[in-house]
Amino acid sequence: MTSPKKQIKALFAEAQTHHQARRLSEAEELYIKILRLEPTHADALHLLGTTLAQSGRPEQAVEFLRRAIELKPRNAPYHVNLGVILQDLGKYDQAKAAYQHAIDADGSFTEGYYNLAKLYKQMELPDAALLIYEKLLSIDPKRQDALVNMGNIFFDNGQLEQAIKCFQTAIGIEPDGERKNNRALINLANTYRRQGEDEKAIDAYEQVLGNRFHDGIRIKQATTLPVVYRDAAHIDDVRHRLSDGLARLLKDDLALVDPALEISTTNFFLAYQAKSDRELQEKTAEVILKACPALGFVAPHCEAPKVPTGKIKIGFLSAYFRRHSIGRMMQGLIAEISKDDFEVVVITPRGQRDPIARDIQGNAATVVFLPDDTFEAQQIVAAEELDILFYADLGMDVRTYFLAFARLAPHQCVTWGHPDTTGIPNIDGFISSELIEPEGAGGHYSEALHCLKGLPTRYYPIELPTDMKSRGDFGLSQDCTLYLCPQSAIKHHPDVDFIFGEILRGDEAAEIAIVEGAVGEWTVQVRDRWRDTIPDVEARIKVVPRQSPEDFIALQNAADVILDTPHFSGGNTSFEAFALGKPVVTHDAEFMRGRVTAGMYRMMGGEEMIAGSLEDYVRIALKLGQNEAHRGQMSERIREANSVLFSDTKVVLEFEEYFKLSVPKG
Repeated sequence: MTSPKKQIKALFAEAQTHHQARRLSEAEELYIKILRLEPTHADALHLLGTTLAQSGRPEQAVEFLRRAIELKPRNAPYHVNLGVILQDLGKYDQAKAAYQHAIDADGSFTEGYYNLAKLYKQMELPDAALLIYEKLLSIDPKRQDALVNMGNIFFDNGQLEQAIKCFQTAIGIEPDGERKNNRALINLANTYRRQGEDEKAIDAYEQVLGNRFHDGIRIKQATTLPVVYRDAAHIDDVRHRLSDGLARLLKDDLALVDPALEISTTNFFLAYQAKSDRELQEKTAEVILKACPALGFVAPHCEAPKVPTGKIKIGFLSAYFRRHSIGRMMQGLIAEISKDDFEVVVITPRGQRDPIARDIQGNAATVVFLPDDTFEAQQIVAAEELDILFYADLGMDVRTYFLAFARLAPHQCVTWGHPDTTGIPNIDGFISSELIEPEGAGGHYSEALHCLKGLPTRYYPIELPTDMKSRGDFGLSQDCTLYLCPQSAIKHHPDVDFIFGEILRGDEAAEIAIVEGAVGEWTVQVRDRWRDTIPDVEARIKVVPRQSPEDFIALQNAADVILDTPHFSGGNTSFEAFALGKPVVTHDAEFMRGRVTAGMYRMMGGEEMIAGSLEDYVRIALKLGQNEAHRGQMSERIREANSVLFSDTKVVLEFEEYFKLSVPKG
């Protein structure tokens, strides 16, 4: 006859076998049977709790884990598993206490540190998480997962060099002696990509593909672009590489489950090359749809569109309906569009809380919050049965870009939030303006181009700070003629070098200030280029750190002359400069994205400030910088005329007319 102790041991072994095989109901029955025989069997209590949690009953699980801990309070794994369940329940303080108990019980048990660090990250306490990971690595320097998680925190904080060190260290740890850590390799490649180190990123993706063939990585590798270009030939080489890579992909069988996760990027940087992007954008979209046909989902109400019988139901969609250039450009339209003719649905991620976000949401009949999952988002938006879906921007946010491949309204359109064609087949229209489009611009777009008479924004007056910083507060000289280029480093096309060089050579009293890029390495790369292209004057270009919105306005106010970038002009920055009465030197470029500031001048009647060539640009800039009286006259003219930029209510009627013409007619 089997003794009770042996019977319990056999039952426990059988229960563990079921548990490890994910036969949870069978494991649960056996753990309960053991506890009837021995109610103080701590391991059975612990594993019954984990089984219940895995079965979707976390509250019950907590009860059994606490009973196990009462019996074995020094068992660190019990505390960790309790903490994981409490964390999933959103009980962060209790989870933190559980992890700390695990550390106190066994300071060498690294799972306590690991999970506490993950909790701190979830609580948006990255510095605390980093400290805990450092303690963990002092105990076990070969914890790859901890190194990767540390690298991810550094990446999120913009500390890219530190992130690279973490990922490289993780890659160097090879438990099986052969295969590298794919997660660390992918994140290393992503970090190089973020830095604009395209060749290093491509090489790292190649190493991943040597370990594991994955179409998402292949697409990501093919679409990796630099941020800063050496010269025009470099741009041409990169475009040929992209075109060839896309062509190779189109010849292969491709399969992705969710491109938002597996590619997790867009062709955002393509727009800064000063070339027509239609063909490359269309090829990119073709590759993505081939890899994931489910992105082309058609909402049921779009299969046979009906004529609206009441108000036209229009959805305005963006991830940036907040204190952001997109929020500013869309706020007025959403507020002032006729609520008698249109039912407004605002579609945006949850958590936008600033005054612009609240105003935009407050002017909607319905607010729909976008989930992270692409296909869940498709269903949520489709359920609204919209007549029109208006994307304020496409190409900046991964979620909205991949969502745009679906047919979620009979008419879908986009505007200049990211001023480039999308190449996406289900985007029907691109709303722009006669003021900013060159002749023959329709060929630049995969969408049908519709030009309003005014700029495609109802832009509200800018509230200027009452107490603004001076040049000295920004570390700039009071004695120079200060030319400020407030545009991001990603807009510093190689043609900027000619402009800066000629201005600095032509005005010996001049300094040019630029603003540090969103990624510091981008500015380093631009400066390295200037040391090669304009070495005689490069030292007179000063870099100002990134500023708060209020101080950014003050920085523009401190300048004598504002320099627009020639192929991708300012939008929000130019509105701010003109609100200050500051003259902005701009260039009428080949594509709309380089003509936005020029369009503002056309509204105000300041065409003489629009350069037709780079040489003309330098001439206009030097005249403003060296002739104070002329500069004062131009500033006064701008102050007298700038109200047209902030009082254009007719553009709302133009939008309404376009929307009404876009829905099916009876």
